[in-house]
Amino acid sequence: MYEVISGLPPYHDVRHDSNLAMKICLGLRPRFDIKVPQLIVHLIKRCLDANLLNRPKMGEAEFILYKWWNWFDNQIELKNQIKEAEEINNNLSFNSTLTPTSLALSYETHSEAIYTSRLLNFNDLPEPKNSDDYYIQNDNIISKEYSETLNIELSQLIIKAIL
Repeated sequence: MYEVISGLPPYHDVRHDSNLAMKICLGLRPRFDIKVPQLIVHLIKRCLDANLLNRPKMGEAEFILYKWWNWFDNQIELKNQIKEAEEINNNLSFNSTLTPTSLALSYETHSEAIYTSRLLNFNDLPEPKNSDDYYIQNDNIISKEYSETLNIELSQLIIKAIL
């Protein structure tokens, strides 16, 4: 869902290595740089939840999408959220020749971002968890503050491990 909405593969701008795996276990999730309807963000967050029991089963996810498409009240709520998101996104400050769509089409992938199946054999990863504000913060998958804090904390861990 993230890639379809943003036009970008998740974590396209970073190395796909043990550091990224560690950050994901500590609660890192992809962030949208655009406004996304809250109903969609909530479903994405449920699908990415560190606790497997909180993730929707396929039939439940299918039913949620069915309700959005077929039930009038849900259609109105989603359409209103989409309209609000479009208005906000149209007012985002982009270079005059760039739009959110053209930005997604012109991104660069990190040379060590790998999107093919492979065995990842990382030892000593922590138990997966959600960010502290995962279900409090509703307008994105993860807050910018938590994402930045996680980057700082991990870099300090690496420095301590080297010393």
